[in-house]
Amino acid sequence: MYPASFPIFAGIMEQFNIFLAQGFFHILDLQGYDHILFLFVICAIYSLKDWKQLLWIITSFTLAHSITLALSALNLIVMDAGLIEFMIAFTIFFTCIENIFLTRLHPYRMVFSFIFGLIHGMGFSRLLKELFMGMELNVLNTLLPFNLGLEAGQLIILTLIMTVIYTLRNFAGLSSKIITYLISIPVAIQSIIWMIQRWPF
Repeated sequence: MYPASFPIFAGIMEQFNIFLAQGFFHILDLQGYDHILFLFVICAIYSLKDWKQLLWIITSFTLAHSITLALSALNLIVMDAGLIEFMIAFTIFFTCIENIFLTRLHPYRMVFSFIFGLIHGMGFSRLLKELFMGMELNVLNTLLPFNLGLEAGQLIILTLIMTVIYTLRNFAGLSSKIITYLISIPVAIQSIIWMIQRWPF
């Protein structure tokens, strides 16, 4: 019984590791850096002492994109790819504007991060289906490892981002407002360019 089942188990684990690696390296791929910039502007207004608030925000974003990643990959929800890419750019732009002008919205950022996570999850699912076109996707050995890979990569990115912000604040002596502007204004400009390029209407 066990010898016969071992090759099946080994095949499942191999597939699991492949999807895990794909999720991990996708989010760290600088060629598709829109998600990295989104995380940058999400974190721009926070310092290490705000880690609890930031944790809730990132958790809501992660939960949301995990939901739509699964639903979209399994074709339970379907949206136009061009519209999704435009909406991803808009989430980045909105967060930049919130950072710069709409400070009163910051207490509600967990709600926005959840909504935006739903959008980013659909973008992740599109990539997943493109990478493994024709393969049957399921929850345990395809969607789960891909999402775990995304989260591992995202954790590394968040650590690097907060290290940069900590360095700018504590060693370069920049104020929180200056750091917010230095991050949010250039990213806002880039997101506008993306929205123009990705205009789906």
